[in-house]
Amino acid sequence: MYYLNPRTLGCMKKQKVILLFLAIVCCFPFINSTWALILGLIFALIIGNPFTKETNKWGGYLLKSSVIGLGFGINIQVLLKAGQENIGTTTIFVLIALGGGILLGKLLKLDTKVGLLVASGTAICGGSAIAAIGSVIKADANQLSVSTGIVFLLNALALILFPIIGHWLGLSQEQFGTWAAIAIHDTSSVVGASAKYGEVALKIASITKMLRILWIIPVSLILVLGFKENRESFKIPSFIIGFVIASCLFSFLPTFGNFYGTMYQIAKQMMVLSLFLIGSGISIENIKMVGKKVVIQALGLWIVVCLLSLYFVTHF
Repeated sequence: MYYLNPRTLGCMKKQKVILLFLAIVCCFPFINSTWALILGLIFALIIGNPFTKETNKWGGYLLKSSVIGLGFGINIQVLLKAGQENIGTTTIFVLIALGGGILLGKLLKLDTKVGLLVASGTAICGGSAIAAIGSVIKADANQLSVSTGIVFLLNALALILFPIIGHWLGLSQEQFGTWAAIAIHDTSSVVGASAKYGEVALKIASITKMLRILWIIPVSLILVLGFKENRESFKIPSFIIGFVIASCLFSFLPTFGNFYGTMYQIAKQMMVLSLFLIGSGISIENIKMVGKKVVIQALGLWIVVCLLSLYFVTHF
């Protein structure tokens, strides 16, 4: 049996106390998404997180739960209307990012699965897409870590830079919400950046991002045809269904308006907490595993998507 020495055990206890303290701090509204992510990164990279498995697990749970909770603030009719208006735009950019990412991966002679995972993460919804697609193509832990690592770093960058760029360019909340939903990978960063920009931006970004996430289904189904032995791995994201149900309740049972408002506010702060937990799960090892070619693929593809989508929202 393996035993930890007293010094190591004492250090882990201190780290656990600091982790819990920072997590509690992130539950208060004076901490926004950007600061939550920064606190998570500081804790992981400077103090050290021996509980990465637990923080990643709970960060994922909170993220999905908070997305469902955001549905309590969005009318289903608005959701359907926005969906009709943005489905064409979302489709075009998803296909551009997915096709361009796969092509760039081949040109750089990347590992086929890593190239596909990075392209899927950029085109659809970051870590969630990587996890879903990875389960279908049976990606190993190293391939998943490399892909998730670079996507996470770009998400952290987007969460900080997008609101700054949006204000600098004078984007309206409608424009920013659409831009963030198309160009930022993970749902957490999309919601975090748009929430910082404004309430209207948050709602538009949430709806448009849902349309992107739905692409997990057809992409996974196509890949299942190519990996027939992995059909049992395909799963439809349940939090999308939960988001729609919450939106329906908000729309058709207005009697519980106060409850819905409370749930919506809780969901927004849960998203902040999930960003802290996700940030605290990064490690130096994850960063070191990301090779130059993967950085070139992910960064190059992301820049193209950002610029094209920014041009679209400002000219159409």
